[in-house]
Amino acid sequence: MHPTFSRRALLALVSAFAAAAAAPSAFAQAAPGKPLTKVSFRLDWKPGGQHAPFYLGKDRGFYAAEGIDLTIISGSGSADSVKQLGAGAVDIALVDALVLVQAAEQKVPVKAVAAYYQRTPIVLISPKTKAITDPQQLTKGAKIGSKRASATSQGLAALLAVNKIDPKSVNMVDIGFGVQPLLVGQVDALMGFTMNEAIEAESAGMPVAEMMIANYGVNAYGLTIATSDKVLKAQPDVVRAFIRATRKAIEASIADASAANQALAKTVSEVDIARENKVLAKTAPFWSVQGKPASSFGTETAAGWQQTIETAKRVGLVETAPVVADVMAEGFAQ
Repeated sequence: MHPTFSRRALLALVSAFAAAAAAPSAFAQAAPGKPLTKVSFRLDWKPGGQHAPFYLGKDRGFYAAEGIDLTIISGSGSADSVKQLGAGAVDIALVDALVLVQAAEQKVPVKAVAAYYQRTPIVLISPKTKAITDPQQLTKGAKIGSKRASATSQGLAALLAVNKIDPKSVNMVDIGFGVQPLLVGQVDALMGFTMNEAIEAESAGMPVAEMMIANYGVNAYGLTIATSDKVLKAQPDVVRAFIRATRKAIEASIADASAANQALAKTVSEVDIARENKVLAKTAPFWSVQGKPASSFGTETAAGWQQTIETAKRVGLVETAPVVADVMAEGFAQ
């Protein structure tokens, strides 16, 4: 889950970026015959099966073959990833698309160079024995759990908005992270990610139904691969090389999930390979354009970003919608 930006935090970030812009880039290209170009890459959250391709790509030398010495850093939310990019602390990061739209409204010079998830993986999770399978059921008194100021709360707001449901007609309960409130009956359903909370609930013995918000009118990219304008200007070829290596790693991970998660386990302690194989399997469909092969990974379009921006505006995440050019850098993932 990804906390949203507060406007105060965004304004502070603009100032921080201005101070960092003049600093030497950590992304400098190595000269011929010198060590590989060092690239720091920040995840959106703690490493899991959804991130396994990066570890497999590093383990198999895909990034090195592209001239990159990759450092993968655990994340703590998309808002923090944007702050790190803006301050020049990391070179590339995973950032939720709606958070990127918020940052663009405040003129933070950070842009997506590829779509990591072609659509949002946010779902409403409910017990199969009392499944909620239609948005209109949300107005019937069921207690819906959602973490305030998170990506999943944004997803719930978007689901209600596009289906013309008054939020006041829904019994929303502010809960923390995790599925315990659902397991103990504190809530009748909760917002989460298909590759995280849904698996967590079923692993705890509760079969669940999933209502994918992308299937009910919420048209938005999910996670994106993003970098700063400074990096785009200084080293565009290295950004392209990173995407090429990642696409190869995605294809290899889909072909052999266990190998990908074993690569993850080499770096991340206490990885449950069986569980992360389930996570990767549920993540894989989001990596490619629907109906197209894994080689379509990363594809982003102006139309897709316009839909994402319109979703952010409709939900109230931004007051003034940015233009597509403020959130998307063209020509990097095609």
